[in-house]
Amino acid sequence: MKRQLTILAVLLLVCGSKANDEIAVLPGAQYVLRNVGTGTYLMKDGTLTADEGEAANWRVMTNDTVFTSSPEMSCYIHSDETILQLDYSSFSWNVNFSTEANTTDMKPSETTPGAFTFHYRFLASDRYLGVEVDEEGNGHLAPVRDASAFSDWEFVPTSHPKDYSYRLMSMNRSSGDSRYCIAYRSRSPKGDELWMSGWMAVPTDSEGGASVADHFLFSAHYTMCKRSQWPTSSDPIDGYSSKFSSNKPVMVEPDYLGYGITEEWDHPYLAADIMAEECIDMLLAAHDLMRDLHQTDCQTLAMPTYGIGSSQGGSIILACQKYVETSPRLTEEQRNTINWVRTCACAGAYNPLATLSHYFVQDDVSVPSVVPLLIVGMVAGFPDIFGDTKAEAFFSDAFLEAGIMDMISSHEYESEGIAAAIKTSCGGNMHGILSPEAQDLNSDLAQKLLKAFGQCDLTRDWSPKADVILYYHPSDDVVPHLNLVSAAKGLQDKCQGQFEIRQTSLGIQHVVSCVEFFAKMIFGGYKE
Repeated sequence: MKRQLTILAVLLLVCGSKANDEIAVLPGAQYVLRNVGTGTYLMKDGTLTADEGEAANWRVMTNDTVFTSSPEMSCYIHSDETILQLDYSSFSWNVNFSTEANTTDMKPSETTPGAFTFHYRFLASDRYLGVEVDEEGNGHLAPVRDASAFSDWEFVPTSHPKDYSYRLMSMNRSSGDSRYCIAYRSRSPKGDELWMSGWMAVPTDSEGGASVADHFLFSAHYTMCKRSQWPTSSDPIDGYSSKFSSNKPVMVEPDYLGYGITEEWDHPYLAADIMAEECIDMLLAAHDLMRDLHQTDCQTLAMPTYGIGSSQGGSIILACQKYVETSPRLTEEQRNTINWVRTCACAGAYNPLATLSHYFVQDDVSVPSVVPLLIVGMVAGFPDIFGDTKAEAFFSDAFLEAGIMDMISSHEYESEGIAAAIKTSCGGNMHGILSPEAQDLNSDLAQKLLKAFGQCDLTRDWSPKADVILYYHPSDDVVPHLNLVSAAKGLQDKCQGQFEIRQTSLGIQHVVSCVEFFAKMIFGGYKE
């Protein structure tokens, strides 16, 4: 099921009769909701209170890409546990607090400048989220026919904010699981705080309440250049683990920096430490979501984490294990909460420097889009090494004139389409892709690149504590076999858990090996 992303943008809504009056409601920011007619505040169970300090903190979740001034928009507000919505069912109108979102609209109020109405239409019938006051002066929520001050709601910044590590962007529940797109707190390669995005699925009981999972399955995805491929744009293939596997895990899969709501950033492709930190930040946010929405204390339950990934994801998931086990940024409490027990990786570039060297030697790259992704990724991931050097300095005139960089940054092309354009313009070999200076390994430009690649080597300076199982095929045409050789030589004797190498049976191509790997993982192979 397609889900549109929420860009981290201000919702500018023109309210009332003053064309220049604008109010801003930030997705994810925390508010209390004040009913204009009664002056009371909304609680998360639908009751009202006169005390702002007792009111629920509400956050905005939208299901559209960008909102500017608009007469009507689809929007949800949610507390820790529930989404507020209007609906029509069983021949009656209802106000619900549910874990499944519908199409309740938020509109600028026509009667109170700076306020909003929540509105729903079923066929030709309309209702607003309003407050009805009984004879004793007590108010309660009700779906009302007409807009008035009693159906107008003010978003008031809360005086008692919570320190959320995530915010919901979309939510869907069906067939025994709840699926989320979330934004979560992380930081850029320069250390600046930012919000990133990812996808997760939680197996639940029939009411969408407490989770029935007993472990996490943390997945790092393969190379995805096109926007529609990202986890938060389309259910990822490994998400079927929550459907088909008897294990029923909590599935967690980040978009990565440069994708999802951070698509304006360059993607730090294979910058292992940077990518691992950003991914593990999502895993920690997922633990918080499990506590808030599914009454599951993952730390007390000591829920184990299994990591899976192929191709780019194979190297990233191994980097995640290394980060969990060695990073000083994590506390021991966080390590124990994550409880990483095993990594299953297939055809990963665990030693990117060796991979690049192989490309230079053979001078014929089967999927040449990997080369600019690697270079752009190193420049994006290591600003301390490259300084003011731009990625464009590494590429030939023919490559730059073909508009390949624009194709990558547009997120409108799959890796195969970018590769085809490179082959047409440059011949698909290293000498055609790279500038003369980049080809001179003694140049300052090339030395910067080699230094960055050297910092991404996962096959040395580390003794894994959890299990490591590496899948490969010797005929891989994209990620050279020497990555497996390097990993075995550097990690096998140091691994404190199980270290095993498994050859995929189909081989033929890199993609086929990865598909075979995921077929095993979807049906629970990561626990074998």
